[in-house]
Amino acid sequence: MNYIHHNPVKHGYVQKWHEWPFGSAIQFLEKTGQEEAARIWKAYPVRDYGAGWDD
Repeated sequence: MNYIHHNPVKHGYVQKWHEWPFGSAIQFLEKTGQEEAARIWKAYPVRDYGAGWDD
């Protein structure tokens, strides 16, 4: 989930997940809550998942 939400940020379309109008980040944050989303982000960082396939 982190990788999917982070894709628009990675490619420079937006600076934060929730700024991307076509994604599900806003609903994810509303359902999960900021604290739990931050915990998940730290537990499963994006790092280099999928590196190269979408460049």
